Amino acid sequence: MKLPTTFQELDLTGFDIDKKQYNSINREMIDIACAVLQKNQVGIVTRSLQSALKYIYGIGGSADTVCGLLREWRSDHRVALKGMDKNLISVILEVVDDGVLDESDIPADYLTVMKQMAIAVYKLAYQNADTSVSGDRIKQLITENEVLKQQIGDFPQVQLELNFYKSECERQRHELKEAYININKQQLTESEEVRNKLDALYQERNNLIVTNNELAKRLMEYTDNCSLVA
Repeated sequence: MKLPTTFQELDLTGFDIDKKQYNSINREMIDIACAVLQKNQVGIVTRSLQSALKYIYGIGGSADTVCGLLREWRSDHRVALKGMDKNLISVILEVVDDGVLDESDIPADYLTVMKQMAIAVYKLAYQNADTSVSGDRIKQLITENEVLKQQIGDFPQVQLELNFYKSECERQRHELKEAYININKQQLTESEEVRNKLDALYQERNNLIVTNNELAKRLMEYTDNCSLVA
């Protein structure tokens, strides 16, 4: 099972960590952070190591720096593993889940042997397979095939329905657009009629003012003539 590379918190029990302000990352901090990740069953990659450094020391460090120091840490641990008095399989089983050993670091002769063993086991299992299991599998495949054939047969009908609903949607959208345009035209027409009525009323008012002024002027002239005659 692949180890997670993220965490919410880390158990630092048993680690002596100075509580001070750190300004840079060094190899000792990398060693402690990797040990903490191993204890907490967290996969050791650059991202998880940066998170651990920030959790422990309050500083994550740049990806280039952390990656370089992590590469040194892995190299040192591989040398230590090779010097242990254990067979190759035991070593790999111990380190496969802690993120130390990359796939590229597994010896080619081991991969070759394991591949040959896997092929032999698979052939033996295939030859000795229960025919009833194979029959159930064939029935399952036949059922799945029938379902796929049914879906393929239904596809043209579904496509027609989809095209119909699409055309209906487009038609309703066009009708809605036309309705909005007509409403705007009606509002514009009504607005123009009101403006014309207001203009007519203003013109009538102006005409009345002019007529009133003329009548007032004639009245004054008539009054003046009456005074002269008297």
